[in-house]
Amino acid sequence: MRNQINDHSLPRFAAILAASLLAAPGGLAADNTPAPASGKAGVGSADGGAAAKVVVAPKETCDLLMIGDSIIDTLHEFGGKYAPLEAVWNKHYAPRHAIDMGHSGIRTEGTLASLEGGEMGGRTPKVAVLLIGTNNTDERHYPTTHTPEQICAGTKAIVESIRRQSPATKVLILRIFPRGGDGEAGVGEGIFHTSVQAIATARRAGELTAGLADGKQVFWLDINHVFLRPDGSINTDLMPDLLHPNQAGAEAWAQAIEPTLAQLMGDQPIVDPPANPLRVPASGGGDGTYDWMQRHNSGLKAKATEPQVIMLGDSITHHFGGIPTEGTPPSGQPVWDRLFPQTRPAINLGFGADRIQQVLWRLDHGALDGIAPKRVVLMIGANHVLGGAEPPAAVVDGIRACLQRIRAKTPEAKITLMALLPCRNPASHPDRLKVLHINDGLAALAKEAQVDFLDLGAKFVDAAGNIPVALMSDAVHPTLAGYQIWGDALAPTLP
Repeated sequence: MRNQINDHSLPRFAAILAASLLAAPGGLAADNTPAPASGKAGVGSADGGAAAKVVVAPKETCDLLMIGDSIIDTLHEFGGKYAPLEAVWNKHYAPRHAIDMGHSGIRTEGTLASLEGGEMGGRTPKVAVLLIGTNNTDERHYPTTHTPEQICAGTKAIVESIRRQSPATKVLILRIFPRGGDGEAGVGEGIFHTSVQAIATARRAGELTAGLADGKQVFWLDINHVFLRPDGSINTDLMPDLLHPNQAGAEAWAQAIEPTLAQLMGDQPIVDPPANPLRVPASGGGDGTYDWMQRHNSGLKAKATEPQVIMLGDSITHHFGGIPTEGTPPSGQPVWDRLFPQTRPAINLGFGADRIQQVLWRLDHGALDGIAPKRVVLMIGANHVLGGAEPPAAVVDGIRACLQRIRAKTPEAKITLMALLPCRNPASHPDRLKVLHINDGLAALAKEAQVDFLDLGAKFVDAAGNIPVALMSDAVHPTLAGYQIWGDALAPTLP
């Protein structure tokens, strides 16, 4: 369960604020942090870079503030190797009359000091996007670091300062972006390798800041999956130095926040047509036997059981049993009960008729937030075979997007990627061939993602290749005997 934020942490931050930017030593830019090529102030400046941007940002119309550290700073007028990011700024943020209030090397205490010192300048933007806290975790470049609870408390103080100065402004908190570990290989010069402890602190701090959102004026968004490969490592095509997005990374970041940002701004999302529509999250659906949103909300409440195992999927998983209970009475409940006694709590996040897009939406809306399961089992894709026109490669790529989110939200969990079960009789049915092609792709994906791959297809067909009625009465959904096969295969992998 997510820890509650202790307001008693704030007095400790008050002491830190007395020194405000003391933790941003002048030698940092020479080490790794990007130093601006233009005339903007940077790391080690007395004001943490605040004054330069206030000078170049007089009180013109401002509907959007982008607040944070160097990750924000590099988006606009930074120059050097970050000059290409200006195209992203001009596409997504300049049309919204945005001001970049990012400062290289700054931490929560410096950002709060800048805001309290008047950096907002009386502006009343519609939205303030806040990305801050990664530097608070970095013991290699700063003399002090902070706990996740302290970082969250500092973030809370920043939000409160923004809201106090401009009560109508909506604040969008972005979860602290991922950092690359010592074992990862960056690209180019100035690579940021991060200790295991700092990575863990950033992850936990980012998770805690979700508790600051009220869904009315303060919102929270986790897009960390954008920067990860399926195995959980940093995608250096987007984040070459293991910390700062390049132009492609900044564009991917902008595309990921657009739906939320546009809703808060009251304008239209600035998004490109998706290369693969199966990567675009979508809510709603169901097979008519249950309320889709009610089941989602029930799943969120079930996280209070502190599940060791999460089962994700469509109706094939849904009918296995367990909680939540909305929907058709499960066929596999006796097997579920044996697999998941009270000593091994589990949540069934299978939703009848779901496709990949619905799984992505559920993952983006809290399904795995704030919990630490030991095993996540994913089987999705059957509804892209049963009447679906998407090619197998698109289905596999959509499942890749699911794995990226699972990795970002539960980095310590072991993952089982299930092959699709055979469907339709006879063995020559065209859907069978599509399943085989998808499963070939999933096997390769599992190897790339370094997850367990479980293919039970051979156990669900007879010698002629047909699916016995005893195992799948409709040649799609397992019977109790079918779930017994699945359960027996899963049992050795469970915690």
